[in-house]
Amino acid sequence: MIRFALVAASMLGFVLTAALGNLMVPLLRELENTRARQTRKEEKEEKQPEAQPVPTLGGLCLMVGTLTAAGMGWMAACIAQPELLGSDRLLMSRLLLTLFGALAFGAVGLAEDLVRLRTGSPLGLRRGVRLSLEAAAAAAELLLLNAKGCLSTGVQLADRYVELGAAAPLLWGLVLVALAESARAADGADGTVCGASFVTMLGLMVLETQLGWFPLAVLPAALAGALMAFLLWNFPPAKMHPGRCGSLFLAGMIGCGPLCMGYAELSVPLALPFWAEGGMVLLQILHFRCTGRPLFRAAPLHRWLEKRGVSAVNIFYTICVLSVCGLLLAMRLVR
Repeated sequence: MIRFALVAASMLGFVLTAALGNLMVPLLRELENTRARQTRKEEKEEKQPEAQPVPTLGGLCLMVGTLTAAGMGWMAACIAQPELLGSDRLLMSRLLLTLFGALAFGAVGLAEDLVRLRTGSPLGLRRGVRLSLEAAAAAAELLLLNAKGCLSTGVQLADRYVELGAAAPLLWGLVLVALAESARAADGADGTVCGASFVTMLGLMVLETQLGWFPLAVLPAALAGALMAFLLWNFPPAKMHPGRCGSLFLAGMIGCGPLCMGYAELSVPLALPFWAEGGMVLLQILHFRCTGRPLFRAAPLHRWLEKRGVSAVNIFYTICVLSVCGLLLAMRLVR
């Protein structure tokens, strides 16, 4: 019956996100057209033909579709197996905490998207404010996990378990914030964030099954279905972008999912494309500050590929291949 719940959650995620996308694309495009007209009016520019903007708040479709589909899928699983509600493994708490962490990071991204939309600034929130909000979201997630007794204090490396003790929460918090910043850097290229996350969610669903957390796989199943629907608009050339809210929501899901089931180390290989994107930006900044010259022609990774003449579709496939490599590394780590 739980297998039926996974299929139902995936199908519901697809249908709900597709319906929301059909509704939101024209509304968001009109909103951005209105802002563009106001900007031109304030600047007293000459009348120019209006280009149709690509909406950047599509992550709201993912968040609402995933939340609804996961809730209905979990309800179906609990009807079939009522013992899931009273399990000593705290399955219900772990599921809710995963959702809380993803939505908390998504809320930070939504705030940045609203600032960008209101002010017309591509930078969004100031760096200090953004990092503070992301750190607060990570801290809230870790505190709730610790209160429920679900916080892991070590990592599994091959056949050894390494205990980290009091340093574990600090490390997990740094990983969550760094993952959010890396996903933020990956936002911009058509389909890259959603394509990589689709592969990651399918992999996470398989890994949760292998590790004995089968009921929790309802959540990545719902998100995988939602991402499949969202790619109808986000595949190059994109008609709608996930924006910061969608990118940080996906980062929160990739980081909090393994963390809530006690395998926080899995978020490192599963988020390989995001680490590649954010890592290039970090190396570029450090090298420029040390030498005064850029290390790469452009950063992050998708911008570097664009400079080399790689098409948007091939960039999408490259990021997806990186995601598959990360999934294989995660499966190897589990074995």
